[in-house]
Amino acid sequence: MSLRLRICGVLAALVAINALFVLVLLWAYGVLLPGVVAGTIVFLQHGTFPLDFLRLPVSWPTAGLLIMGFLLAQVYYGYRRVLSGTRAGDGDHDVARTVRRLAMTADVPEPSVRVIDDDEPSCYTVGRLTDATIVVTTGLVDTLDADELEAVLAHEIAHVVNRDVTLMTITTLFVEIADQAYHWARLARRALFDPRQLSTRGRVAVQWFLPLVALTYVFVAPLLWVFPTIADWATRTLSHAREFAADDAAARITGKPLALATALVTLAEATETPETDLRTAKTRALCIVPTELVTGRAVGSASDVADGASTTTPAERRETVSAWLEGATPATATTAPTGTGTHPPVNRRLERLQTIAADQELEGSV
Repeated sequence: MSLRLRICGVLAALVAINALFVLVLLWAYGVLLPGVVAGTIVFLQHGTFPLDFLRLPVSWPTAGLLIMGFLLAQVYYGYRRVLSGTRAGDGDHDVARTVRRLAMTADVPEPSVRVIDDDEPSCYTVGRLTDATIVVTTGLVDTLDADELEAVLAHEIAHVVNRDVTLMTITTLFVEIADQAYHWARLARRALFDPRQLSTRGRVAVQWFLPLVALTYVFVAPLLWVFPTIADWATRTLSHAREFAADDAAARITGKPLALATALVTLAEATETPETDLRTAKTRALCIVPTELVTGRAVGSASDVADGASTTTPAERRETVSAWLEGATPATATTAPTGTGTHPPVNRRLERLQTIAADQELEGSV
């Protein structure tokens, strides 16, 4: 199955999961809980239980509008939430100029660029239907050479080309929404077994809406428990596919697959191994390698991100990649052999880039 077909398949599954999530909430709070309460009263009085649970509290067109609104809200608020901790800076610096040139090469609208003053080497792209923003740290600029930085930025441009930036902004937010919904549905259990861990809002909910909290735990929580797991799996699968596709596209855009390979080696060695549970990592899937999203003050001038010329030869890059694959020790940062984290194993990404480099050399020699 091709990467693009795989991405489309997972996207369809995620849209279906979002729709089912909305329908379940509508049915649970519009039909199930009122029906249980009313049915119990009728049964106690008359000995019958005549209620029909196989329906929705709203018409199907209304349900469709609510589902569409839920998806659009994720696009809008997911983008705003991720970028809320960053401030825009001067766009006339080396990184912005490189992004502008790469966008022209790839024939896509130029994304906006924010270079954040932080020592952590990190880079990620977020977007919605009409625009995208690439966030780069000064730590990344200082860590990579010119070719590697260009390759990483081309990787982010490739996400824009493949139109998966909006998808991942939505899906990483839905993982969080599904997890939080299930967490709140189990409020009664936490109040009973560990009341000291309740938040202020949780204590208020228990005090003022105890019957609803109890009914939610008994009837709604079992319906919601599956959504975090399914959303987690789908987001992992989509994230793996989109990273491979972006690596391939970046190699074509720059013509330097080994530069991206050595950049991945450098970032893998500089990044601590994250937790494997995407639900605890949440937005790590947006980054080129799984790191926390870095926010902060944007640099204000070109001199803040000046980068020297690269002197690394292709042979040296090939040697670096081969040595890393042979050693492959530092917990291979993000590289569980099964690829169950937010990103595919680095060694698989390197092997693909090595193959692309070999193919390019073979074509050049013909």
